[in-house]
Amino acid sequence: MKKSKEDKVKSYLQLLIRFTVSAGLLVWLVSMIDWDEAFQTMKEGSPFYFALAFLAIQITVVTSIWKWKMLIQSSEKKLRNDQISPTFLGKLYYIGLFFNNFMPGSVGGDVVRIYYLGKTTSVATATTSVLFERITAGFALVGIVLISALFMDQSRPYLISLLILVGIAIGMYFIYKVFMKKAKITARDSSSQSRLSIFLVKGKQALIDIGETASNYRNENLQWWGMILFLSFLFQVGMAWINDLLFRSFGIQVSFLHLLVIITLISVITMIPVSLNGLGVREASYVLFFQSIGVPEGIALSVSLLFFFLVTISSLIGGLFWLMERRETNHEAIG
Repeated sequence: MKKSKEDKVKSYLQLLIRFTVSAGLLVWLVSMIDWDEAFQTMKEGSPFYFALAFLAIQITVVTSIWKWKMLIQSSEKKLRNDQISPTFLGKLYYIGLFFNNFMPGSVGGDVVRIYYLGKTTSVATATTSVLFERITAGFALVGIVLISALFMDQSRPYLISLLILVGIAIGMYFIYKVFMKKAKITARDSSSQSRLSIFLVKGKQALIDIGETASNYRNENLQWWGMILFLSFLFQVGMAWINDLLFRSFGIQVSFLHLLVIITLISVITMIPVSLNGLGVREASYVLFFQSIGVPEGIALSVSLLFFFLVTISSLIGGLFWLMERRETNHEAIG
């Protein structure tokens, strides 16, 4: 279904708002930070630690791929291991990372992952696995912030916002449960329905398929769920580890607990869709949070920019995988 003019205008407006927020925050940073000092600081960083941080990014990504594989296997038990091998899922994960970094406001990386995985599994399995991979990561974020609020004052201002988000999520879950109980798809002749009715019926059926697929997760044992949550937490630990290596490259040692909490808070903040790929929001958050625990603003900004740079370089791997995937698809179409 083609986008209407109103949808296109809304999409462009959202993109404009995100661009404005990112530009505004970057202008604020330019006025507040001595950029010559910041770039000089980056030059003084240790290439050895930069290389270790790049390697740490790839190791951290593995935890999400592993979790994603477990979610898929729970729904598609008949799939052979080679059909959803870590190598195959890794390619799709990096392709999604590429789209997230280079095509903000266009096609989300999660949608791309669902599209390519849906060629091997059912679309419902692909959608549900990606959705729950994100949801469980969100649980880890919320859990870390809630627990850290007991020890760190910086976490407490975000408790109300987090509790509101959790409340909204719980409310949406119960609405969905009620919808699932009342949903009755009638097998009427689609030719007699309007385009809107057909769209609503297909949307309702898609939700039911996702709900039925997600019900497989409930049948898993506590050990399985424990591993899913452990991998979600391990991903956040990996994010803190990457930043620890970057700070060490400048001779700065930050308490790992502070790193874990602050990086988690920044992850939560950058998830709010008000900027282009978190640009500007992330840099401002690094400066504000780490300056509060005594890290010079130039180093905090340098670490933020280096983190973004290393993730962007990593996502270029996904661009190569995407080009390879397109070429294989074209060859199949020609054949």
